[in-house]
Parts: sequence; C-alpha cells; structure tokens
Amino acid sequence: MTSISIPYLYSRKYWYAALILAVLSTSMGCRKFLETESGNRISIDQIFEDFEGARTTLVGCYDNLKESTYWQRTFTLYPEVTGGNIRFSRSNDPFLLISYNFNNTTLASQNDMTSFYQIAYNTIYRANNVIAFADKAADASIAQRNRMRADAYTFRALAHFDLVRVFAQPYNFSSGATHAGIALRLTNTAGDEPIPAPNTVAEVYNQIVQDLDSARLLFANSVDIYAGGAAQSWLSADAAAAFLCRVELYRGNHARAEALATALIASNRYALIPNAAYAQSWRRGSSINMDREAIFYLFARTDINQASYGDNFNPGNTVFGYMAGSKDLFQLFAANDVRDTSNLFTKRIQSGTTYFYTNKYQGQNDSANNQKLIRMSEIYLNRAEARAKQNNLSGALSDVNTIRARANPQAAPWVINNSSVLVDSILNERRRELCFEGHLFFDLMRNGKSIVRTDCIGSNCNVAYPSPLFACPRPTDR
Repeated sequence: MTSISIPYLYSRKYWYAALILAVLSTSMGCRKFLETESGNRISIDQIFEDFEGARTTLVGCYDNLKESTYWQRTFTLYPEVTGGNIRFSRSNDPFLLISYNFNNTTLASQNDMTSFYQIAYNTIYRANNVIAFADKAADASIAQRNRMRADAYTFRALAHFDLVRVFAQPYNFSSGATHAGIALRLTNTAGDEPIPAPNTVAEVYNQIVQDLDSARLLFANSVDIYAGGAAQSWLSADAAAAFLCRVELYRGNHARAEALATALIASNRYALIPNAAYAQSWRRGSSINMDREAIFYLFARTDINQASYGDNFNPGNTVFGYMAGSKDLFQLFAANDVRDTSNLFTKRIQSGTTYFYTNKYQGQNDSANNQKLIRMSEIYLNRAEARAKQNNLSGALSDVNTIRARANPQAAPWVINNSSVLVDSILNERRRELCFEGHLFFDLMRNGKSIVRTDCIGSNCNVAYPSPLFACPRPTDR
C-alpha cells in the first residue's frame, strides 16, 4: 500500500486538499512526497476509495497547467522567446534569458526549464494515480470512472508531449525517430529509484498517440463529472482529438492529422470569430468572445495572489509586463491585417524606445483572459500544412486562405503552385495567427528551419538547423 505522510486531519473532506498539497510538494514526478513531522498516514487506497477523492486528483492536474511554471508562463513563453516573437522591454534580469541565449545546461540552477520539467512530471504522476486507482472509487459509476481515466490519459499524453518538445530534437531529426527523447513514466515508482535513460522519440510519440486514442474511446462512454465552468474549460473528446491532430502533424503522420482536423471542422461545434469582432473578442468581457473559437482553454485565475498569462504582456504590470513583440514579427503583417500593431497591440514608449505588447490575453483588469491552449484557427492551419505536405495544394490553399480572409477580407487569395513555397507561407501564417500562444520555436524546429532573429540582443541570435541547441538539456542535478 502506497502511503502519503501528512499532518493529522480531523475530517475526510480535508484529505483531498492535503493530497493536492502533498503532490505539489513533489520536486520531481518520481520523488517522494513531502515528509512532515508526526501525523496519520493516508494511503493512496484511501484517497481513491470514493469518487470525490479521485476527482480532486484530476482537478490538481488542471491546476498544474495553470501554474506559472507550466502553461501560464514558462512553457508557453519558451517557444516565443527562443523563436523570435519576443523582445524584452527591460534589461535587468528578464525571465527566460538563459533560454533566449540558448545557454541552458544540465545544472538545474542554470536551466530555465527546470521548474517546467518538474511540474510536467508531477502532472504525469497524478495522472498515473488516476489511471491506476480510478476503479477503486466504489461510489462512482462506470461512466464516471471512464471520464476520470479519459482526463488522466489526456493529461499524461499532453505532459509527455510538452516535455519531448522542449527536451528533445524533433521527430524527424533521425531516421525512425530513434534519437533520445525523454523518460516515459507510465507507472509511479519509489521516490529513491533512479530516473531511467530516456526513451527514443519514436517510443515517446507512440505512447502519446496511444494515450490520446485511449482517452477518445473513454470520453465516448463517459459523463460530465465537473460542476460549473464552461465546457471548453474541461477536457473533452474534441480536446483529445485536437491535441492528437497536433501530435500527428509533429510526427509527420499528415493523413491522420488531416482527417482529425476535418472531423473537428465538420462538426460545426466551433466557429472562427469574424473579422469585425476578432480584436475585441480577445478581451474577456467582449460580447463575442474568443472562447467560442477555443476547443480547450484554461479558465483565468483572477484571485488576488495569482497572476495570469496576460500579465506577461501587460505593460502596466511592473513585475511581469516586459514581454513585447519583436520587429521580426511585425514585419510579417500586411496593411489592413486585423492582427497587426494598430489593432491587437498596445503601444508604449519606454526610455525613448517604442514597444508593442499583444492584447491577446488582456481581459478583465487588463490581464485575466482565459488562455487558449488549442483553437479552431490552429486546426485549419494544421490541415493546411498536412495537405500541402501531401501535395494537395488546392485543399491547403483553401484552408490557409480561410484564415487569411478572416484576418484581412481585402487580401487577395494566395495562388501558389509549389508545395515547398506553400509550406513556408503556411508557417508564416501560423506565426501571424498563433503568435504568443506557444508555437513558433516548435514549428521552426519540426520543419528543419534555422532560428534567425534580427531584433535580438544577446548571444546565439541566429542558430542554424540542425544544432544541439535546439534541444534543451534535461536537468539532472536534482
């Protein structure tokens, strides 16, 4: 029986909160839980003996995604900073400076991504517990247990996918993706067990796909288990399919990526926000909100002590608000594009220098907008890229021109007869449409593109592909 040491608690309802506290105290997904002084020991079996205990573990997974060390800051900003979409509007100790200069090392203290590495494996640890113990919840129906495991498989896949994107070279780096990836964690082990050697990238991706396929089957035979909140703020069969579409695109399974995208578009459950409402729709209080386009998003944390992702781009926030857009990005926007600096950015002159900050995540109090992890515009662009790489140029052009027409109805449709040129054009459109959403560096890397940053101050502004710098070193001194 696996046990967790926690202080004595008088009521069962506190056990669940204690579980979250204990799990969050884990410095690595494989380390022991926090040891406290005297107290009763609550076992995993006890925590999962009812539905509420199991569900609370899943809520902890959602909370992990909202942490500043994961999607709310570190992980999402990493591909924007390294890819070239961001310039710092302050010079003193900016966040992710080591990554900006591609100087991360295996030393945890000299690696910007150590905290992300820890919380991603922590998320996997939680998900593994739900997968292993959900059936022990005696008061849960089969459909409820299916939903818990569906969420858990999706979380496990998402965390492994995010880890392999940061800490390994892209799928097509070697023939058969036999190069080193990250360590798969499919079962939880003792805290003092050494971390195994990394699996190959092919093995990691195969497991991610298997987990998402398992989740989709379970979602189809499940019921809602969460009270409150919009549907898109919880995982779903559509969210699992959307993430799987992204994964298949990354590993070059273009036919399946196209099929998954087609099914999501044909469902008509989501819609592209029209041009006239696009800029305003990013504001949380808008009558036409970008959430309608989102397949899965993180509901903004607006409590007084919790920052939101938008704080990183809010020049009024003197602690975090120094992530401005780069000139490299702005030169890609044509006149009348609703996404350009005159529509979707805030202009601010600081110390004689003009900066532009994205308004994508500015909401209530100019910071607390819901963070979209995947939305329909990406699905169209995924399908466009997948079609172009299968030499279906007319289908690819139809999709990318749909996104371009939404951004600028005056723009003439592209007519491109070369698949390589079209892929490059789609990648530029992805940069315009998905900037600051956590894609650029990964898009460049998986397509074998070099990093070229002209609006850059520091070392390694330009990194030619292939390069060992494209894979962040895994922190080892824990």
